[in-house]
Amino acid sequence: MRPMPSPARRLAAVAVLLLSLAIAALVGSWGLGVPIGIGQVRSPTPLPATPTAAPSASQDALTVFAQIEGQVQTLRGLPAAKVGPPQVVTRAQLAQMLPGLIDPPLDNATLRAMGLLRADQDIVALTNRLYDAQVLGFYDFDAKRMVVVSDSGLTAEARITYAHEYTHALQDAAFDSGAAVKLVAGQHDRELALLGVEEGDASVVMVLWAIGHLSSAEMSGITETPLPDMSGIPPWMVTLLEYPYLAGSKFVSQLYSSGGWDAVDAVYADLPASSEQVLHPAKYLSREAPMTVAPLDLRSALGSGWTSATDSTMGEAWISTWLEGVGVKADAAAAAAAGWGGDRLTAATGPGGAWALAWRMAWDAPAEATQFETTYTGVESSLAFPTRVVHAADGGTVVLQASSAELLAEIAALAGS
Repeated sequence: MRPMPSPARRLAAVAVLLLSLAIAALVGSWGLGVPIGIGQVRSPTPLPATPTAAPSASQDALTVFAQIEGQVQTLRGLPAAKVGPPQVVTRAQLAQMLPGLIDPPLDNATLRAMGLLRADQDIVALTNRLYDAQVLGFYDFDAKRMVVVSDSGLTAEARITYAHEYTHALQDAAFDSGAAVKLVAGQHDRELALLGVEEGDASVVMVLWAIGHLSSAEMSGITETPLPDMSGIPPWMVTLLEYPYLAGSKFVSQLYSSGGWDAVDAVYADLPASSEQVLHPAKYLSREAPMTVAPLDLRSALGSGWTSATDSTMGEAWISTWLEGVGVKADAAAAAAAGWGGDRLTAATGPGGAWALAWRMAWDAPAEATQFETTYTGVESSLAFPTRVVHAADGGTVVLQASSAELLAEIAALAGS
């Protein structure tokens, strides 16, 4: 991830797609038939008090939003949040705001080294394109306000979005979301785990709110709305954005079903230590802690002219997303990542566009290491650069990727292969 000047949050929303998927996920897990919401953002730089040419919400809209706030507050059982007047902006106005809101998941150099981006692709431009057509709204932590995107007034989508976003305001006021963000900043796996809790919480609330306040026709209309054009957007980007809503919804739903909102509230004082714990709630309940995995210091080993791009624990959710992104089918990718015990990815860039990646992974059992290695080797030949997978003496795995065969041999020696 590129360095963030302040605790920042990516805009985690894929409008209609996430609405439909979360409705299906929660309805399926509850045995009902139900919906979801959108994302939140902490802007790297403060937003202007009023977006360019953005109208304030009408008095009628403010009345409706106030009603939704009261309904959500009662439903979630948290004290009211002090927020500024909400804004309703058009999609064209959102496009003017997006460049200041979006924080990509990783930098171009690391994503190219992972095999997820071509040399002619730029993650900032792709993320802008992805969100431009799809964001329905967000809660801005810095300004303490909600923004709803609608070209057609207070539609069912606008109202369900507001229910979701106001839940984020309640979380922020009750549990200090800013402190949580600072706690996990720069730790990719823990950032995804936190997002899973927050988005899962807001999604469950929104589903419950929708059951009580939207008609069946309105809910059906949301799920049947055609998806925006996502041509040219790498599918792995959508997969990564889905994670906090889908896995998070199931995680929070399980806690809520067994212990009500008290059980969900308790999670904010004892956050999941990994995305694995969100994906597999039993591992959160048993407090199965991630293993500490030491990085390979590529920058120092490769000498002068080399710069570190990433050095972080990525976690089960990222490993599954990455495998899918390099050609593994979704179910096989999830299965290969499911034995995760810990990891550390390091990527570095050097002279003349050279790059190297070393990803050390620990597994819960030898069979799970074998399953991952077999899955990865099944797609190695399709990658456009030299690769090697090493089964380490400690039972772990090291994935090596580099811009040239010579460089791969050099980092393989560093990895003991």
